[in-house]
Amino acid sequence: MITPVRRYWDAKELFKDLTPAMFAAGPSAVRARWDKLWPDLYTEDDARYLKQELAVRNLIASDDAAAFFNAWAIDEERHTDGFIRILELVADGSEPDLRARLETRSHDFGPVFEHLKDEFSLMVMIAFDEMCTCRAYAAEKPFYDALGNNTFHHWLREVIADEAVHSMNAVNLIRARYHDRISQVGKIIDNLIRAATTLRYSGTFVLDYFGEVYSKELLAESRLAVMRNIAKPVIG
Repeated sequence: MITPVRRYWDAKELFKDLTPAMFAAGPSAVRARWDKLWPDLYTEDDARYLKQELAVRNLIASDDAAAFFNAWAIDEERHTDGFIRILELVADGSEPDLRARLETRSHDFGPVFEHLKDEFSLMVMIAFDEMCTCRAYAAEKPFYDALGNNTFHHWLREVIADEAVHSMNAVNLIRARYHDRISQVGKIIDNLIRAATTLRYSGTFVLDYFGEVYSKELLAESRLAVMRNIAKPVIG
């Protein structure tokens, strides 16, 4: 059994000492915060729909992958909870309203499943996607700086670390179960990068490469990082 690395922290506990009054701002600033944070919230929440779709399509074929996605889903729910709290604190959000908005969103997995043939291609996609997200969040540090409280730095560090662990957990599964197919990884990622230039995000969690931070350079650097991790010798 390939046991995924886990991280344990509580987003709600992290923000317990903050109140919306600490981050009051004018309407334009609040709107800018909303416009930035709302997509981060709904893309994290979309993880639960991806997991459901994977189950329907029987793409989680092994106990190792099932363990990965069970741990992953818990982390993504934690991220969703955290973003809801941040929107409440800095962008005049309310949890009931945000939860209701999330429930009304649509999800079209057709374009994504063109790139998923089996568990192996799924794990490659996840390894790459989580690395992209890790680097995208790291690029957003100036936004959290502007909020003016170190708790947001702590939050961002935790989320970045989670995403990095997700990518590495997927890589470890690939190396352990699919070492004979590692030569295919680069081509799969290249196809994903090409698709990302034309696909419109449709509530799928993966391939959510919209916004300025998702540059060609970030995608290329994420590809390189995954390829380096996969090439590392297996220990044990």
